[in-house]
Order: sequence, then structure tokens, then C-alpha cells
Amino acid sequence: MKQIAILLPRQTILTYAQNVLEKEKTEVQLLKVVDNSNAVVEAKEAVEAGARVIIARGLQATLIKESLNIPVVEMPITVREIGFMILKAKNMLKKDHPSIGIVAFENMFESLDELDQLFGFDLHFYNLNELEDTRNLVSQAIIDGVDLIIGGVKTNQIAFEIGFPSLFMETGEESIKKALHLAVHMLELAEQEKHNKAQIDTLLDTSFSGIIKINAYQEIVAVNRVIEQLLGKSTSEVIGFPINKVFDGIDTESINGILNGREELYSTSFSIKNQLLMVIGAPIQYDGHYSGAILTCHKVRTAEREEGSEAGAKLAGSHLAIHNYHHILRESVEIKRCIKLARAYGISKNPVFIYGETGTEKEIFAEAIHNNSPQKGGPFIHINCSTLSPEEQKQVLFGFGEENRKKPVSALEAAAFGTVFLEEVDRLSLECQYLLYKAVRDRLFWDRDSMVKRVLPVRLIACSGKELAVLVKQGKFREDLYFYLSALEISLPPIRKEPEEIRRFTGIFLEKYNTAYSRYVEISEAALGVMEEYFWEGNLLQLESFCERLVLTAHRRKVEEGMVQNLLQELYPFTREDNGSSQTVKNQNPEALRIEMLMERFNGRRTEVAKAMKISTTTLWRKMKRYGIGNSYDV
Repeated sequence: MKQIAILLPRQTILTYAQNVLEKEKTEVQLLKVVDNSNAVVEAKEAVEAGARVIIARGLQATLIKESLNIPVVEMPITVREIGFMILKAKNMLKKDHPSIGIVAFENMFESLDELDQLFGFDLHFYNLNELEDTRNLVSQAIIDGVDLIIGGVKTNQIAFEIGFPSLFMETGEESIKKALHLAVHMLELAEQEKHNKAQIDTLLDTSFSGIIKINAYQEIVAVNRVIEQLLGKSTSEVIGFPINKVFDGIDTESINGILNGREELYSTSFSIKNQLLMVIGAPIQYDGHYSGAILTCHKVRTAEREEGSEAGAKLAGSHLAIHNYHHILRESVEIKRCIKLARAYGISKNPVFIYGETGTEKEIFAEAIHNNSPQKGGPFIHINCSTLSPEEQKQVLFGFGEENRKKPVSALEAAAFGTVFLEEVDRLSLECQYLLYKAVRDRLFWDRDSMVKRVLPVRLIACSGKELAVLVKQGKFREDLYFYLSALEISLPPIRKEPEEIRRFTGIFLEKYNTAYSRYVEISEAALGVMEEYFWEGNLLQLESFCERLVLTAHRRKVEEGMVQNLLQELYPFTREDNGSSQTVKNQNPEALRIEMLMERFNGRRTEVAKAMKISTTTLWRKMKRYGIGNSYDV
């Protein structure tokens, strides 16, 4: 066992160490007496010569630990050894119950608890934090009235200079033997760990899957050769970096869920240099804590277009999905959950259904799913079902022409090895719903007078602003197609359910249009409150258009709630049914409606309106401003 270095502060301890090594029949690389000032240099030279564990004591052990990255085994003096020193002190002092001061570093002892009671003396312990404190602590011990001082080399030198009784803290064979056994055990464990690491490295490097190990801070600890090849970088170039800096687009929120113990299993997909990977993550748990995670990355084979598929190749160049997950503007917890679902669904070949109102980024989600799927290399064909008549739907989707005769190319054929995105799928005719279900579920296509089996590798993504389950009950949507689509569903929340997002996007859009039109419009807190409470049926689309109008027409630098209310009522009036006819009502609030009615009756004379409402003109002015009525009457 030649990888242990033993550094000692005194020759007498060296003798004890030699005896222990002889009895234990153990060889060490270095056994040497060194000064405190040379301890670190000697330890460094021993490490360079091959030492893997250092045995030292007291200050020397502390200095080596602070300076070198190597295991240091300390040699704390045992209770038995301290007892012998106390007996020696009693003999020197010829006192049955002396007062003894110990000036030393705390790490030099196994324990000092109840020593005074066991050996019959008064104990005064003076803890050294720095070697320079020694003289002051020796002086303090003498002031406290101790009869004798026990300490290390420095303590004994100072006591000798002033002629005060002292004893050197001798490390005996018992302490050295314990330290040696511990050092040998540490080497054995290190050797076992090295062996285990070699086995793991072999498994990693022979695996066909990419493997990434991260720590609790999401920093990369290890990668195997598959990942190195995909990245085009060596392990040394990625170790220590945050995983999202190396793997662009990886879902760090979900990884954080594993590291925090919220999730036991994590599944997603992302791309490295156009190679789509399915990622499975699992936490590394030790002693009840999560110290990191292992991410296993499986290559997903992307669909490859056949050489003869010229129609699909031609359309692939003109039908591109340009958006990805980083283009999604919303940042709420619910949206992040939807992105996580979308990433998981991306690696499947089955249809995905996206439910969401107008302006909820359905199209971006659809393109992002395509760009993170096996179909990413193929065309992305976007069809809005609401813009086509039933006959046109049959023609575009399935290639039907006159008299239900099949034409050579349909959207499903042109999108071979890619994705067909059906927007407003609820507007498909029942006939097309049936044909679509048979095509994507059973690979059966209508050809003249019968259904023909055809294998078309096409991914279907559909979206709708209406709940298909309701349409099924109303007989407007086929039950079989509904259940087939809804298995992989993503439900995008409307922005009205996320007031903090309304506030954030209002700021973003105001800044955008202030810059575009060189204006300096800002919005009051009360006005923001009105916007947070509004329904926003058009979501981000409506909100952005509203903010542009607000910037263009604001007559004051700071927009107050009245202007917001007024503009909302002007742009999006409430429509109600009255005796079978529709009537537009600007204001929905009953009190606001009454004020508008009275203002019209009294031709804008606020005094008479206030009198009729039995309120002051000041209160009326405030209410008109709040409801946005004031702009029409110069308030």
C-alpha cells in the first residue's frame, strides 16, 4: 500500500508511526517529519509522486485540506492518550487536582467531554483558530490561573520562553493506527469506485443511446460518446456547463421538477443538429436527497421521402413550418405544461388535437410539434377547413374531382412523410370526417367505388376553437374521429385566465407600438386593472390590436381607465337579442347604461343628470370617467 503519505510535526511521533507500520506490515509512500511552514509543499510533492491519501494532524492537516484537493486523514488524540498526559502532568505538578489548560486546534482531539471528571483535574480549553493566536491564548491561560499548559510545538515554545510548565500533545500509536486503518479503507473504496467507474464508462460508451448525467444545478457532469458525436464536441468541452447552454431547446422546467422530487419520470423530445431525440429522465436519489439526474436520449428515426415521391418533394419546399417552441410568447405555468405535453406528443406518429380560442398560438404549437417530430424533414401542409366548401374539402384532402372520381394528388398524398395541419377541423363535413378517420386510422382511401388500403406516412395535427365533445352530442362531429383525435389533446388556456399575462403583454405591445409610431403612451394602474378584467375573446390577437389602437388614438400621455373602458366598448360592443332582432349596446354595465340614457335625455347637461340620479356632479364625473362615457361629453 504505497499511496499513503504520513506527515508528522515531531520526531517522537515518527517513532510511534514506524512501530505501527511494522506491526501492521504496511508500506507507505512517505513518512516524514515536517515543519508547519513546509507542510503544504511536502504534501504537494507527495501527491505528484503518486500519493492518494495524506495522514496529518492539527494545523498541518487543516493547511493541507485548504490548499490541496486530496483526502486528508487526521490523527485526533484518543481519550486514552489524553489520560496518560494528564497523569504525567499530575506527576510533574505533584498535585491531586491540578488546573490544566489545553491550547490547541479542536480537530486534534477525539473528545474532551467529561475528561476533568474522569481524571480529576480542572480543564480549561483554548481553541486555536489561527496559529498567530497562540501567544495570546497562552497568556490568557496563565491569567486564568492554570498550573500547566498542554499544546503543540508553538504552544510549548512560548511556554518554554516564559518559563511556564508545559507538555507536548503526543500522538501515540493508538491514534496513528486508527488513522492508518481509515486511510487504507479510503484507498480501497477509491479503488472500488475507480473499478465501478470503468465499468460504467464501458456501458456508456458501448450504448447505442446518448446518456447525459447532470448534477442538482443542471450542470453537465458526464456524457457518453453518442452525445459527443451528435454535438461534435468532446466531453471536456461540455462538462460543467448548464445543460440548456449545450442543448438548445431542452425543457429545463421539467428537469427541475425531477431534481426537486416533483416528478419521478421525465419524457420529452428535442433536436441536436437535426437529429431528433426522445429523452427519458430519472433522478439520482441518495440518502433521501436528489443529487442529479440521468437523461437517456434515444435517436428517433425521421421519416424519409421516397425518391419517386416528386409531388411531396415539390410541396415540401413551399410548405414549411417556421416556428418552434421558443416562438411561443406566453410564459405562464399552464402554457409551460402545454409545451411539455407537446414535446411528449411530438415523438408519436398519431394525431394531435389542439383546442384553443382565436389568438392562443395554436398554429405555432402545431408547427413546433412538426419541427420536433419524426416528420420534421417532410412538408407541413396547412389547410383551413372553414374556408372550403364540403366539395372543396373532399377535393383538397382526398383528391376527389367531378363525379367523385379520384385525381392523382391530394393533400394527404402531397404531405407524404410530413404533416397535414387541419385548422378548424370542426368545420369538416360529416362525409369528410368519415373519410379522414378511415384514412389516418385504418389507412383506407376511397377510390372510385371502394375503399383501398394505402400506406401514406402522414402525421395529422388538428385544431379547433370549439369543444368537439359538445359537437359530438349535437351530432355535428363523428364520435369515432373525436375519440381518435382527443387521445393526444392539448388545451390552450385563454389569456383571461392569466391576468398576469395580460399585464405583461400589454407592456410588451405598448412598447412595440410606441417605438413603431414614435409615441410615449403609458397606462395607469387602474386602466391595467380594467384590461385584466376584460374577457379578451380574441386573446393575444385582440389584445395586440387593441394596444395598437390605444397608442394611435390616445389624447393624453397617460391612459386612464375611462379611455380603456370607452375604447373597449367602442371596438367590441355588446350585442343582445330584442324581439328577434340584434341590437348593439355599447355598455354592458347597468349603471353606465342609465348614465348614457340620462345624458342623451338631458343633452349632456351633467347637473340635471346628477340631480336625476340623486348624486353630486363630482360623483357623476367620476362614474362617467370610470365607465369611459366622459370622452363623448368632454369629461
